[in-house]
Amino acid sequence: MSVVRALAIRLSVGLFLASLGVGFRAQRKVPTVDDKLVFGQAEDLPQRALTPRMDQLRAEHLQVLDQLNEKDGSGKVMELDDPRVPELVRKGWDLAGSWAAEYLETHPMSSTNDLKGIFEGFAPKPRRVKSQYGDFLEYSDYSFRGSAVRIGPSTYVAEASYGVDFLTGAFMVVARSRDGHFRALWNIKDLAERHYAQRDEIGRWMHLVRRAYYNGPLAVEKVLRLSCAANGHPRFMVDAYQGADGGTGLAQLSIWEWDGAEAKPLLVKVYYYPLDFRGFRFDGRTLRISTKEELVVLYSCGMCALPEGTWTVRVTPGGVQNLGHRFLQPEIRWADKLLSKMTKGEDAKDLADAKVLDALKRLMHESSETEDGAHPSGRMEFPLGMLEQVHVLRRGQRGAFLLVVDEGTLRFSYVLRNGRPYFTSVKLK
Repeated sequence: MSVVRALAIRLSVGLFLASLGVGFRAQRKVPTVDDKLVFGQAEDLPQRALTPRMDQLRAEHLQVLDQLNEKDGSGKVMELDDPRVPELVRKGWDLAGSWAAEYLETHPMSSTNDLKGIFEGFAPKPRRVKSQYGDFLEYSDYSFRGSAVRIGPSTYVAEASYGVDFLTGAFMVVARSRDGHFRALWNIKDLAERHYAQRDEIGRWMHLVRRAYYNGPLAVEKVLRLSCAANGHPRFMVDAYQGADGGTGLAQLSIWEWDGAEAKPLLVKVYYYPLDFRGFRFDGRTLRISTKEELVVLYSCGMCALPEGTWTVRVTPGGVQNLGHRFLQPEIRWADKLLSKMTKGEDAKDLADAKVLDALKRLMHESSETEDGAHPSGRMEFPLGMLEQVHVLRRGQRGAFLLVVDEGTLRFSYVLRNGRPYFTSVKLK
């Protein structure tokens, strides 16, 4: 039989099988809510060959998930603040570190894509079921997800999270130890436990529940490999977020240097962002993050992007430079600084003309809030309501802008003195 004829027969057979939906993923029916399928059940079995050690780790981890997913009398799984959860998820993270080490022991040349799926076979894929609240799918059980990134020779960062509605996560360094074998050598949870009493940003990683310092547990959004430090040590960046309700999210950026024994923090800071938009741009040297900036007096709705800003961080061989936050519309910050000084009863003559101060004072009244529930706070406040829009009318040596709030529109005019704004007039419409 000629080669051409053999290929023709093979093609015909392939087309026939395709018509039956055999062997072609494109023919698989896409599950819908109406199918009432539980996602992940058909794909729970490991797709790769496992070593005996990985089989053991997988079995132990399935026991952890089974315990997390024990239902109460109402058919619900335990909440993250259940006293049984910390020990269970900590055991899970330890098992995940051991799994990653065993995987790298047998797959030392893993590609970037391989590392994204490093935990394939370690746990069932996240499952979604039809919601009782509408025609959509939602998670009802605890699930596990994770990945890894290579940050240097035989050195990796693995991240792993558990959760139902909100995730709680950890990250760890997996590298070759002195005996030549891969091991999980460092875990953020160990360091966070030592920092928790200080209530600092590293200690924030101890939280598992939605009542953390501000609103929720941290979960890893991404891990990025950075250029090595001048001393040759690998470095990496972790962008994490807090799981919480509301329209404004709190995130944490941390940059670390691995010295062979532990990860040393070079920068750990939080920032806010609107949940509908999260800009993150890194060119290998300069990081720019889109933020929702903080104000003192003025405020916007949770879902609103105002006041928009950019946080810039630069990574060089010599270290990390925090270049600070910048308002995209600095006029908002200028007005807020003036109003803030006035509410505190501080002298604001360096910021505005006397007639501006007099006009704003007529809008103020004593705050109804109290510090101890019995005595007036002595603070003043502006009953202007929520900030809705900002319109810049003119910029330059002489400028003007409008702040649109619930109770009207404030029109500010200013002049620049030594590069700083000095308000010359204000009108409320």
